[in-house]
Amino acid sequence: MKEEDYYFSERKELLKFISPKIERTLDVGCASGTFSEQLKNKFDIETWGIEMVEEYALIAKEKLDYTLHGTFDEVYEKLPKNYFDCIFFNDVLEHMVEPENCLKKVKQNLMPGKTVIASIPNIRYINILKNLILKRDWKYEDSGILDHTHLRFFTKKSIVRMFENCGYKINRIEGIRSISPYCLTSIINLLAFNSLDDIKHQQFVVVASPL
Repeated sequence: MKEEDYYFSERKELLKFISPKIERTLDVGCASGTFSEQLKNKFDIETWGIEMVEEYALIAKEKLDYTLHGTFDEVYEKLPKNYFDCIFFNDVLEHMVEPENCLKKVKQNLMPGKTVIASIPNIRYINILKNLILKRDWKYEDSGILDHTHLRFFTKKSIVRMFENCGYKINRIEGIRSISPYCLTSIINLLAFNSLDDIKHQQFVVVASPL
């Protein structure tokens, strides 16, 4: 994904994971605010965003109700407690040194029974495995799963484990940006006794609620 695509993406593939009853949302790493602006127009809700890149934070301020410029840790104390009914981490947690600390903190900002929704790259995606196993290469790139700014890498199992260790219940986890099931990945998965069913997904979306 090009930089301009990342910062201005609507992420329409995430809409099916969102309850239509939301009223107040927080988008951590909101970029230009395009995703949350879409939610604001669709659901008529109050939208908050956090963005560390000043250029894009200024754009987001024109679209959202409240935009905080800075890193999550820098602006966290400005967030209201027990306030949001959905907090988003769209391709954000993998950029953090300790995403667990962030997930633990935002539980205080959620209303009871509400959710965190996160999209996270899958390091077991077949193209990554192919380069690693067949080409014996691990090459960082300007974007994608091996983005050079990614500090953490996740599998489906490690995503679930991280959320559970942070005191969340997994309501739903589903692969997105997937290769067609009628291709080589299905054959490989069958030969591996269904142990490779996750390799066709570039990302996973997790919907979780604090216990």
